[in-house]
Amino acid sequence: MTMRSMQAKFIVFCNKNGPKILNLISPIWFLACILGLNWMAHDHIFDFLYTTESKVGQMARFLAWFMSAEMIINWIFLCTVRSTYRNTDENNKKRLEHEKTYPQLTSEGVAYEQLREQRPTLGTGNWSVVTQYTGSDVKRTAYPYWGWKPCVVCSFYRPPRCHHCPICEECVLKRDHHCFFARQCVGLNNQRFFVVFNFWAVMLTTFSIPQVLCYTKLSVWPNMVASELFLPWTIVRYVVGTSPAYTLLLVFQIYSLVFFVLTAGYFLHNQLTCIDQGLTSYEKENRDTSFTTTCKSRYERFACVFGRSQLWVNLFIPYHWASEPTDDGMTWQSMKKD
Repeated sequence: MTMRSMQAKFIVFCNKNGPKILNLISPIWFLACILGLNWMAHDHIFDFLYTTESKVGQMARFLAWFMSAEMIINWIFLCTVRSTYRNTDENNKKRLEHEKTYPQLTSEGVAYEQLREQRPTLGTGNWSVVTQYTGSDVKRTAYPYWGWKPCVVCSFYRPPRCHHCPICEECVLKRDHHCFFARQCVGLNNQRFFVVFNFWAVMLTTFSIPQVLCYTKLSVWPNMVASELFLPWTIVRYVVGTSPAYTLLLVFQIYSLVFFVLTAGYFLHNQLTCIDQGLTSYEKENRDTSFTTTCKSRYERFACVFGRSQLWVNLFIPYHWASEPTDDGMTWQSMKKD
């Protein structure tokens, strides 16, 4: 077997199994990091940096527990609250009403090759292309993005903004993206938890990184060598027995904290921007311009995700059952056609 064939097989394996592996490993990594951070903070770092009776130390312990608890609570709701689209008679009636309101958004579709010549906006996000395979024949049909379109996997029509996730194996209302740390998609009903989860992740990591680095410099660094700051080399030294397990855990925790603060910061900024613009990440990336939000105030745009109750309460209490999003995920009354 040649090197090129081995490389090709490896790429095929990663493309096929990579998402499934990430879906399995990511939640374990997150839980290990959050538990490891609290263990190191309360058993080692805070005892070293603060005196026992220090009010600053007591406040630091409380904030660490509080922010960790908020993260875990919102992560649990993010994992358990689903946005699955159900093919019911009531929802099919909504499809027919939608097509009466917007007759140009027909669910019949048009041939992709024909539309490509006639419509220059085909690739800008205003259209979705559905590919169907029948033996060796390939049929590609274009449907208006804001119209109902068929899901060839689930074998029913799905509403606008609803996309099929190959990992979750279901159609998700207002699908934004698949979150590997939650093992399911971020959609209509759990987007609020994803935003709050990232908010507390940024707060906790920003709070933790300076203290972990200070503790490392003052307590652990005198017994370390500079090369141990490079995680792969620290793993090698631990395997051969020249580096203690605690050093490996500390360096791994530092790398994880930096990764999470950057990732959570990016997603928090991305989600807040999309909500403020009335878009999903997919629509923002594909520059969809056929519909715009009717919400004139920022409060109304955020109510489409967090509900109409006091928005700040969502930061502390996950009460989606008492304050549901103002959009139903199918008719999109908050959007209008330009």
